[in-house]
Amino acid sequence: MNEQKFKPAWRSYYRHFFVMVACFVAVLVISIKWLPDGFQKWLWLLFLTAVAYIACNMAYKRNSVLLIVRPDGIALERGIIGRQSIEISMRNIRTIQVNQSVMQRILNVGAVCVASSGTEGYEISALNMPSPHEIRQVIQINERSASKEAKNAKEKEEEHEKGENKALT
Repeated sequence: MNEQKFKPAWRSYYRHFFVMVACFVAVLVISIKWLPDGFQKWLWLLFLTAVAYIACNMAYKRNSVLLIVRPDGIALERGIIGRQSIEISMRNIRTIQVNQSVMQRILNVGAVCVASSGTEGYEISALNMPSPHEIRQVIQINERSASKEAKNAKEKEEEHEKGENKALT
């Protein structure tokens, strides 16, 4: 299985979209009902500036997080210019947890948290991931295949050692 990359889902920014629509309605009502013509263009300019800021914020948050699931491990990379990266091998994964609020369940987004053995807490916490239960399933499948490969390698090594011991006696 190849590596799979996951970014936060656009639909997870539903609050941002709601704020933009609410601001649009507020600006529309205020400009029609209360403001003289000279101030309307400044209000709309302020609104467009706010929308541009919110859109840039969403794009930054989405593009600054990348969850990578490989056959041998899982990695989380954060940042656009400066990068922070953490990787856990499949054989060291202890817990995979999915957290979703009611709205996130409706939108099928959520947080995927991964803890490794020998440490406290979650080393990897990827928020707003699309289809988080499917991501957990992919990780679990890779984890199982990695443990099977390790078990087979150990059995082959033990058989090889037995063969060498018989040859020596």
